[in-house]
Amino acid sequence: MTMTPDIRVSDDALDAMLADPEIRQSLAVLVANAPTLAALAAMGTALLQRGPEITDNINSTVQSLRGTEGGQKAGQVGAAVSALAQLAPVAETLATRTDTVQGLLDSAILRPEIVQVVGTFGEAALEADKRTRGKQVEVGSIFALNKVLKEPEVQETLAFFVEFARVFGKHQREGA
Repeated sequence: MTMTPDIRVSDDALDAMLADPEIRQSLAVLVANAPTLAALAAMGTALLQRGPEITDNINSTVQSLRGTEGGQKAGQVGAAVSALAQLAPVAETLATRTDTVQGLLDSAILRPEIVQVVGTFGEAALEADKRTRGKQVEVGSIFALNKVLKEPEVQETLAFFVEFARVFGKHQREGA
């Protein structure tokens, strides 16, 4: 599934966008924070992938704590105590960070469409890392780079980052 529309950007339009200091500054922020964005994407993807497992564990613990109809039997009490013992180390950490946890849960970052975009970004960053890590990579001359800029995938990605830079820059300016 493609996350960005099929956008074609002419060389002149791209040059005009890149001439905008606000866009260049926003792109610089993106590039400087790329490792953090990739880590965030990987964490979000891992969290979503483990969601059913986490839910099952919580559900199992709640059921153990509730016991069965008519009261808890000795074995169930032991299971409940065991479940509480497993939660104890995590509970203290969560209790000291309730504002952080609540802020994360209330933030837009966990919206499914945002998680999907961040996950796609993380997967692309990981794939690019695998393709280039430990290898001698040469981009070439300015003419070779100009040729790469004409590739549809590169234009689509640059259009995404340029638009992101505009929106992000606007939010940064308004939030300051």
